[in-house]
Amino acid sequence: MPDISEYVVLFHGDLGTGERLQAIQQRRAIEKSPWNRFQHVVFCPGLFHLKMASADAIWRTFLHPSTAREDETSLMHDVGVLRPRETGIYGSKPGFRRMHQLITYDGICRRLDCWRVEVGKNNPMHNSLEGFALAEPSFEDLQTTANQLAKDYIANHQLRRMRKKSQAQRDQQFENGLLLNKYMLLYEELSYAMNHSDIGRLETCIITWILMFKATGKHKYAAHMTEFLCNVHFTYPPGLRKAVRYHIIINPTGQKGKFRGVDWCVELNNLFTKVINGGKGSNHTIERIILESPLVQVYRNLHSTFEKNFMHAHLTSRHAEADMAKTFREAAKHMVEHSPNVQGGGDDR
Repeated sequence: MPDISEYVVLFHGDLGTGERLQAIQQRRAIEKSPWNRFQHVVFCPGLFHLKMASADAIWRTFLHPSTAREDETSLMHDVGVLRPRETGIYGSKPGFRRMHQLITYDGICRRLDCWRVEVGKNNPMHNSLEGFALAEPSFEDLQTTANQLAKDYIANHQLRRMRKKSQAQRDQQFENGLLLNKYMLLYEELSYAMNHSDIGRLETCIITWILMFKATGKHKYAAHMTEFLCNVHFTYPPGLRKAVRYHIIINPTGQKGKFRGVDWCVELNNLFTKVINGGKGSNHTIERIILESPLVQVYRNLHSTFEKNFMHAHLTSRHAEADMAKTFREAAKHMVEHSPNVQGGGDDR
């Protein structure tokens, strides 16, 4: 029998799971052996829930306050163009999937509008992105413009100088647009780092989101993520540090750019265990769920076998990406009329 006293168990889950584990360890702190103290269990916060918390922080900042919806350049007015039938849902509690799509789609439209404004400044003949594309700019020109966009259209240290100006000289619509561009790009960077398992970039993003969580009242997430980063970089020994960083994200399919948080896989397993194979009606009981849970993977393998034997070409029910070209054109027209990326002398446009 091997000695497992020198090994640890990485325990992934949401903050509720982490709090339960922390309560157990505090309750058993009086025990003699590390094993009885549950000292070998190391909690890793789920990154999928971190991503959901980030989307919720953007909702709390730009959609939840009623005063944030009055401006023509606000995010809620963009919702009226992108999702005109769901403005009430976005104003109350949209959920993660809707917020993820909104941040992705509206971020694309706003960045395209930044390109339109910047190329128009550089050459008044380019009054649209279509005209700019017909000019066939070189790759070096595109790089130069992109670098200028990162300096002028994203909130940085210059925002403090803008806010120190008098009320008549300030353009608060432009300032809010800078902040929204920054937070959307931070969300995009967090998603990219998670999908490609870029751990260093991910940890850098978490530092910024900790401040966002504190500002939006999500203090529990801020405290847990701060504790996690401090443990990884200052408390854990090198071996454990490497183990945690290398196993906080997994790739269930083995495809490029398809890394997921471990808690995402846990939620998927919960779907199959509790919903799909957990029984219906009176059979939906804890005993039934426990009985069927070891067979979840067997059921999934059987479904795949049936699909292959009957020569079904598509083995999943995943839908194709939505064609947003028409919607993006409408959003572009709205931003031409009420562009948040044109800096004026004040808020009276």
